[in-house]
Amino acid sequence: MNNKEFMNESMDLKRLFLCLMQKLHLIIIVTIIGAILCGGIYFIVRMVSMPTQYQSQSEFYLQFIYDPSGENEQYYNGFTWNTLLHADPILNHVVTALKSLPDGTKILAGNPETDENYKTRLRENMMQAKLLSDRRILTIFFTSDDKEIINIVKQAVEIGLINYATEAHEIISMELIRSTEPQLYVWDNHLPRAVIGGAVLFFLLAMFGWWFYHILDDSLYTISDAEKRYPYPVLGILLKDESFASETPYFAELSENRAHIIKNKAVHFLSVEDLPYPAGEVLRQSDGVVLKIPFGRRNGKLVERCISYLKNQDVEILGLYIEDADIKFLLSYYWGKRSVRKR
Repeated sequence: MNNKEFMNESMDLKRLFLCLMQKLHLIIIVTIIGAILCGGIYFIVRMVSMPTQYQSQSEFYLQFIYDPSGENEQYYNGFTWNTLLHADPILNHVVTALKSLPDGTKILAGNPETDENYKTRLRENMMQAKLLSDRRILTIFFTSDDKEIINIVKQAVEIGLINYATEAHEIISMELIRSTEPQLYVWDNHLPRAVIGGAVLFFLLAMFGWWFYHILDDSLYTISDAEKRYPYPVLGILLKDESFASETPYFAELSENRAHIIKNKAVHFLSVEDLPYPAGEVLRQSDGVVLKIPFGRRNGKLVERCISYLKNQDVEILGLYIEDADIKFLLSYYWGKRSVRKR
């Protein structure tokens, strides 16, 4: 049988499933390794790359002037507030407040005490404005690796923002309703996603690897495999604890086929894995050869080599059989869930 014919063999789905079950434990192990590996990598990267930071927040309650169209409240959305918070109209008031605080200059980190240096420092992703639910509730988050800096900036913003609101004609009033102390900032934890993603990725890789392994598997598992692949009579199957001389092999048809095909011939039983093969002169002294092909050993090319040798030596091949077979596999294949019969 040539390689093209082997690759074009029809697929035996039951055999495919049973072969998959034989390797399922390896696929599960690879999946678990993938989950642990990806989870571990994520955890290490998260611990190394995510700095220790603190965060506090201030909440303000706003009242807007009455506007039937609602444009005033629509204008002051979350994006607008975040933009304004880093713009000069608000920062001018915040800088003024910072200058009035005893420790206000600490945020400059040694830079000259100028308005632009204050503003540059405040624009370094230290503040973020959000409207979490109600448009009348403005929440500002302060984040830094220095709790003292957070407190200084928070105090200045709480003063400066209220001063800004007194000048905005759309706002009637702004009141500070909540101010929290800096707490350790907890980064979003995506470890479960990393574990699940790693498990799925490695499961798919394991399945692909198994599929590639399987399509290249030229082993014999069943009688049908042998009949499709080789033009010789298939006597049957022997289990691991049986030999061709067994009087009552588990697959009883082997005895009938042996009696019919061999009869009174002088037969040489040759295992395809018994290298080097006997000399052609020795083999030709018999009436023919019966090939013994071990079960599930990926030995298709070795079988072809043996057959080629016998043909070149003009030795007749009377038939073949599969030996050292796995009874669990064969019971599942031929009898489904039927239990093992006592012999």
